Amino acid sequence: MEFNIEKKENYTLIQVLEEKLDTHIAPNLKSELVLISGNGEKNILLDLAKCHYCDSSGLSAILVANRLCKKR
Repeated sequence: MEFNIEKKENYTLIQVLEEKLDTHIAPNLKSELVLISGNGEKNILLDLAKCHYCDSSGLSAILVANRLCKKR
């Protein structure tokens, strides 16, 4: 499993369970973030504690979610 998603009362928690957030993981994360944001959630907490590496595709996924949440 690449990430764990938990819906809380005031936010959604997404825990990245992989050590690398790269081109193999980022598209799935971006899809989940777009889906969650599209469902009206504007408070997303992204837990990257287990992630030790993030490339430009990972950063792009995070920035897309940030932009979508700010629009709400």
